[in-house]
Amino acid sequence: MPQKEGESYITEFALIQKAQKGDTEALEKLIDRYYDNIFSYLFRKVGSIELAEDLTQEVFLRLVKTLSRYRPTGKFSNYVFTIAVNAANDYFRKNKLFIHEELNSIDIDAGIDIEGILIEQEQHIRLKEALGKLPDMQKDAILLRYFHNMKIKNIAKITGTNPSTVKSRISQGLNKLKIILLEDESE
Repeated sequence: MPQKEGESYITEFALIQKAQKGDTEALEKLIDRYYDNIFSYLFRKVGSIELAEDLTQEVFLRLVKTLSRYRPTGKFSNYVFTIAVNAANDYFRKNKLFIHEELNSIDIDAGIDIEGILIEQEQHIRLKEALGKLPDMQKDAILLRYFHNMKIKNIAKITGTNPSTVKSRISQGLNKLKIILLEDESE
């Protein structure tokens, strides 16, 4: 039987309460619930699988350390994504560098449209490089909105701003992306 949205919240709330009391199984369930989304966000942010894995581990270590202080005043996903945004920003602040992912090798099989795959990879790489040229505030807003389908109000909570600022960052970021991608095409 599928869970209703309210039941999902109650289940998550119960897991949080159990985890706060030291129930490791409940904590593992919470981590499992958010691991893929956090890793995906961080991978898009940093562009390296290894670094995204390390930062994802850091996020969940921070979650474990701070979970006892968590109070359910909003969505738990916002809390976890706030930790992820802060972990990535802390990393870049400390290291002051950007990591770019190497091209993945492609298995050549009969019947595979290699040209199509290469074109798609090229577009993906161009977009990732263009995102890398944006200021972190704009990049975070765009990644959370378009790659994680978050609502503006949730992005505002995660980034510690207001919805109008998030909308502005998204708009400015998309305009910059368009300019960057058009400049790259003309080269």
